[in-house]
Amino acid sequence: MYCGNNKTALSSQRQIAEALLHLLDEQPYSAISVSAICKQADVSRQTFYSLFQSKENVITFALRNDCCYAPAVKEDACAYSFRQICGGFSQYIIGHAGILEVLSRHDLMPLLRSVLREDFSLYLTAEGQCCQALQPYLIDYLSAGIASIAETYIRTGETASPEALEGIIYMLLRGEFYKDCP
Repeated sequence: MYCGNNKTALSSQRQIAEALLHLLDEQPYSAISVSAICKQADVSRQTFYSLFQSKENVITFALRNDCCYAPAVKEDACAYSFRQICGGFSQYIIGHAGILEVLSRHDLMPLLRSVLREDFSLYLTAEGQCCQALQPYLIDYLSAGIASIAETYIRTGETASPEALEGIIYMLLRGEFYKDCP
């Protein structure tokens, strides 16, 4: 995937991502060809393949540029309570419900998990938030957990407030769900 700063290439990447997301509203992911994406985006196949290796790369690009998770203030990340971090996840899910619904409908949520895994990996290793032996487990736990919660939220048609979703995430990630069930 192209990662430079050429304005024309970056614009083409956005056009391609928007084209694929538009096509996903009309047809199944498996039925969408690179040619159809190029036609919708008004770019050549050569342009597509100079910027992306595959359709999955396009989805990853859209997630990375529009939906990646990051705490609001990285410099002060240690000052966040666990409850505030859950609130950030809640806002993330509700704020990106549109693209998350598209991913869920097309069974592409594993791509979200992959992007979240990269985000958490970069964040936790840079910040030294937990001991190195636990980092891979924490990264997988958070990325799988948040992706699964997001998918369930979308699939069930939830309309919970950010505060209610924050409470659900907090309860689940803390393992408190047994004592709160009737």
